[in-house]
Amino acid sequence: MKANKHSLIFWTALAIFSLPVFAQGKPVATYIKAASGEEKSILIEWDFPAKCEPKVQGVQIFRTKKPCVSYQEIQGAEPIAQLEPSKSSYTDIPPAPGDYFYAVLAETSKGLYKIIIPGVNATAKGARPKIPEKVFEPENKVSEKAPLPKEQAETPLRNAPLPNPGTLLGFNEGRAKMSEKSKKAAKELGSKKAPRAVEFKSPYFFEEDMFSPDSGDEYTLFECLRAGLAPKKYAESVEILQDFLSVHRNKATTERAQFYLGQSHYFCKDYEKAVRCFLNVQDAFPELSKQWIDSSLDLLTIN
Repeated sequence: MKANKHSLIFWTALAIFSLPVFAQGKPVATYIKAASGEEKSILIEWDFPAKCEPKVQGVQIFRTKKPCVSYQEIQGAEPIAQLEPSKSSYTDIPPAPGDYFYAVLAETSKGLYKIIIPGVNATAKGARPKIPEKVFEPENKVSEKAPLPKEQAETPLRNAPLPNPGTLLGFNEGRAKMSEKSKKAAKELGSKKAPRAVEFKSPYFFEEDMFSPDSGDEYTLFECLRAGLAPKKYAESVEILQDFLSVHRNKATTERAQFYLGQSHYFCKDYEKAVRCFLNVQDAFPELSKQWIDSSLDLLTIN
């Protein structure tokens, strides 16, 4: 991984200085960009020099899951698209969420021009497709524009505030005044810092699990969430996720399932078990785990 990272840095630096050279007649795409397009899509854009030798006769687009620094990394792979030479953009719909990288190569009369330079004709930064913001709809959802009940809608609002209850009941006359000592004690009491309110967290779902994959561990985890955590059946969710984790899964899916198990314990108010689950994945999700660990410990303290 370190070697690949160093290679990417080297090729990116080389691209900055070599771009003017490649722009002078070589059939190499330049100024490549990839960014989120419409829902679940990524838009790739590039340019070719106005005059190339050999002449560009077609364009091939390649998609990878990591930065591509040489043609050997995609050799033998099928391009995701083959386009006319006049094209300078393409909209890709990746098979799943995540970061993707792209390379644009020219077809010429002498065959495929097998030159890849990160930042020139290959993206050095990953692009992620947009995912729908909401998949699990909240229960008992109420429309923000729902009409008021008829009785409430027909009742005019009061313009003046209600009088003090003591005035209505005649308790204000002859009411004892607070002594200076009592006033001082009340002032000191009011100046003390109020205990910090602990906010109870809402269920969190990773982007990877917000739609149904075709197969594999990701599909099984999605079904587990749909049966337990998503409909807020937290006790059942604990059992379902423990069964899921009893079988060997791929690393990424295991880490997310462990995090969901921590949430299930959290919503069952078993905060000690929740903390242990979040600690198991704090290397994978450091900031997120810290938030849930802090909340669990706060709730454990006040309960």
